Amino acid sequence: MKETEFGYIKWIQKHLKYRSDVIIGSGDDCAVIKLPDDNLLYATIDTIIEGIDFLSDTPAEKIGYKSVAVSLSDLAAMGGGFERRYALISVALPKKFRKPSFTHNLFKGMHRICKRFGVQIIGGDLSATRGHLTITSTLLAVRNKLAPATRSGVSVGDAILVTDRLGGSILGKHLSFMPRLEEAKILTERYKITSMIDISDGLLQDLRHILEAGKVGATLDEVSIPISQDAEKLSRQDRKSSLYHALTDGEDFELLFTAPLEEAMEIIKDKELKNTPISIIGLAQKPKGIRLCTRQGQITRLTPTGFRHF
Repeated sequence: MKETEFGYIKWIQKHLKYRSDVIIGSGDDCAVIKLPDDNLLYATIDTIIEGIDFLSDTPAEKIGYKSVAVSLSDLAAMGGGFERRYALISVALPKKFRKPSFTHNLFKGMHRICKRFGVQIIGGDLSATRGHLTITSTLLAVRNKLAPATRSGVSVGDAILVTDRLGGSILGKHLSFMPRLEEAKILTERYKITSMIDISDGLLQDLRHILEAGKVGATLDEVSIPISQDAEKLSRQDRKSSLYHALTDGEDFELLFTAPLEEAMEIIKDKELKNTPISIIGLAQKPKGIRLCTRQGQITRLTPTGFRHF
């Protein structure tokens, strides 16, 4: 039987053993290590590959931007508010990309987003490849004793929330999204956030990670799910519903999180978050699985599909 991406990850996790200084290991958006001064070191790594995460004719600066932004989005999912941030970047270059007009602009894209979020590029690796252009970014960040936001912790009755609008990222957002570090900092410092993840593989698939960790299910409200204009546009092109795209499209890189309902009501009224729309899209409930309350008031069961590497 063919092994799935998540099946392989779970197999690896069973064989990992951690020392006491590892607060969070495999299974969340970042690993977290306790430092001798009691600060916490966050570490995350991401790889983007030509033909999967971007096309060969994508402008180099946009590729460079995305290569770092995806890892910054992981940091956001752990709560933001980091005091120091560093990056190590590895690039495997095919022959067709080994020219200054490409490599210089690739670095400019990396530098632009690093400067925006105070990240220092401190090293990396550059090599040749006969395969596709491949970029791996490793981000390290230090945070004080404030507990990290994690995928686990949701309880029955918690509200489920998302930032901004969802779906259709393939039309451009996946190359230009803004990691939600600033929003995550406000959320975790002011409110009781019970779980958090960034939407990289699709709303339903990433919601499933939160629900499985909390051993709960969820009911989503169709009317409340924020659908992007790109999802509407994509729907007109492929005849799939815009709701389908909002639920299953990958690489939105928005925050998906849970909070007690009374906290959620305060969050959506927070004036410092007004530039980033936040929506309550459902509730965590006791029966496992994900259900949708349709516009007509009917309850249907949803299959948590989304992007998978294999």
